Amino acid sequence: MWHRIAFKALAATAIAASLSACNLVVTTEPTFLAEDQATPALREGLWVNQKTGCDFDLKAPATSWPECANWIVVKGSAMTGVDEKGETFSAPFVLAAGDPRVLQFRVEDDADSKQAEDGKPAAIYLYMGMRPLEFDTAGRIVAYSGWVVQCGPPPPADAKRADGNPRYGSLTPAPGMIMDDDQSGCAPESKAALIGAARLSEVYETGADKTDVSRWVRDGDK
Repeated sequence: MWHRIAFKALAATAIAASLSACNLVVTTEPTFLAEDQATPALREGLWVNQKTGCDFDLKAPATSWPECANWIVVKGSAMTGVDEKGETFSAPFVLAAGDPRVLQFRVEDDADSKQAEDGKPAAIYLYMGMRPLEFDTAGRIVAYSGWVVQCGPPPPADAKRADGNPRYGSLTPAPGMIMDDDQSGCAPESKAALIGAARLSEVYETGADKTDVSRWVRDGDK
């Protein structure tokens, strides 16, 4: 599922550079700011999202876990981890209020066409809807279901643009979603539009399957 891909390496530049071609909400400016951060918050520490049937020792260091166990570390307002190249990454995030809650991630896009004027990788923002499932005694979130926010219902596999090229973006975008020139990704007109798209996107990815759950494992980063 998209959620597992994002959870495993949401700040890996190779993935971030390609996501905008897949019916996803992507912005070059943050939709949510620090003041939009809401409670309850995610508990800091090591988190895992594991596939059904993925057996391993939770007590072992996360770096030794199998590929079916996608892990990440929450610390302050950033998520950190190791990408598929073995390189560390850090993705600042905002967990905004709403129904559903929305996680906004800031990631670096190293695509040649997205280079900033100072030569540094340009930042883009990706979005995930989430529903808290469990809380600790302090009221912090320790389990949640999550899904990537999409522009609207995914297009048919054979969808075409007016010029005959493949269309990767929705044919019927959610209210307030503005499709990009390539009709592959979109951006929201407002915070409310983004939250609305997140609500609709839950069924696109998960349908009746609500088992894609991320869970807090322990304090620390290992």
